[in-house]
Amino acid sequence: MMKQVFTVLLLFVISAGFLISCEDMFGSKQDSITDEIFEDGRLDPNLIVEDVGYVALLPFWDTFNKPTDIFVGYDELVYVTDEDGLHVLDRAGRKYLTLSEAADFDISGSQAASLRNAVSVTQDRLLNVYVAARIDTVIAAVDPDITWNLPAVYKIRNANGAGPVELLQVMVHPFMDASRATAASQRNRLNRDIPDNDEFVEITGLSTLANNELYVTRRGPRNRTGEAITQDNTVLIMSPRSDNPALMRNTSQIRALNPNSPSLTSAIDLTDIASFATPPQRDNVPSDRSFLITQGSPDPDNPREIPFRVLWVNAVDTPDGIEYRSNPNLLNRDTTRARSFLYDQNRFTDPSGVAFSGDERAHLFVVDAARDSLYLFQSNGIEGVNPPAGSSATRAINVSFGGTGNGAREFDNPSGVAYFRRIVYVADTNNNRISRFRLNTDFE
Repeated sequence: MMKQVFTVLLLFVISAGFLISCEDMFGSKQDSITDEIFEDGRLDPNLIVEDVGYVALLPFWDTFNKPTDIFVGYDELVYVTDEDGLHVLDRAGRKYLTLSEAADFDISGSQAASLRNAVSVTQDRLLNVYVAARIDTVIAAVDPDITWNLPAVYKIRNANGAGPVELLQVMVHPFMDASRATAASQRNRLNRDIPDNDEFVEITGLSTLANNELYVTRRGPRNRTGEAITQDNTVLIMSPRSDNPALMRNTSQIRALNPNSPSLTSAIDLTDIASFATPPQRDNVPSDRSFLITQGSPDPDNPREIPFRVLWVNAVDTPDGIEYRSNPNLLNRDTTRARSFLYDQNRFTDPSGVAFSGDERAHLFVVDAARDSLYLFQSNGIEGVNPPAGSSATRAINVSFGGTGNGAREFDNPSGVAYFRRIVYVADTNNNRISRFRLNTDFE
């Protein structure tokens, strides 16, 4: 009997030791490494680059209809816009909410809200989500029989599921533009008989600041300077209203950006904007009002000559208020430190998205729809990353990549880019997917 008991105990100890060893070897369900792999994605050894570079995290997320933009929010959820509207996902790619029509919102009134064909998305630090799309609306004072299709920005509360999803506000061009405050100026271009009517205007990019103000990039056909009414090609600043902070109003337009002549402070065919206040949520989000903008090519087959299509615009406090100036430091291209730079002339053809990393690396990411490529730059304008410890390289290692196709490191008309906790996300439009990458030096 004692021998049988001893045998059972021995088998139990051996089994326990084996289980412990397995857990040590392979990781348990609660293991942080396992959780990270599940969240980030697996690695295909056939796709790992031999030198320093970005590695694809698989599987890519492919349940989208022409995705146009992506943003990882302060709530650490992922927001994607496409032709169907706004999608909310967790960081493992599981989609749990899609917003398309007015019926998806808790909203009073009869606004013909629709997020279909949305082009840009961002989130403020109060977790309100902003989406750039369009709206079909009748303006009775102009003509009760005409339905206008106008660009708009939608402000949404509780898109993350914290409560009933509320459509707080629809900011519609031209009524959102404080420089067109009079009824006459608002109606002036609501005329389909003129070639520069307001239906040709687009809102293309959104980005928030640390104080929850909103930058809005706009482009369109009328760009006369020296007038009271702001040109179409500009950046609008939207601020919370003092009487009702849940609503926004246009407090200024950045008129220092030239809408017609290429320069280091121009705003021609703007496609995106990124501030330097980025997730994750923390106490030291920079209050700097400077920003990055991209100047695209509506006709990539016949692009306009714009030497510098991605611009860093500094917001400088002066006794007379904030001035928006170029960042001339980016023109200092030290070829002993790198082979290519952000301010190399004609570096881009149709930059369609820009993002700032917001961590200690301070990297800038750009996607170019015409070149089907993703680019990485340091905040000093150098393209690439510094050589890892022990490397024989003496200059920055270029880790930009791309090419037309549907391979793991290829794109087809990418139009949005985001960064969060060492992972780069790309809205790969014509491949109907969100691609994800991590620098191979980030794996331990």
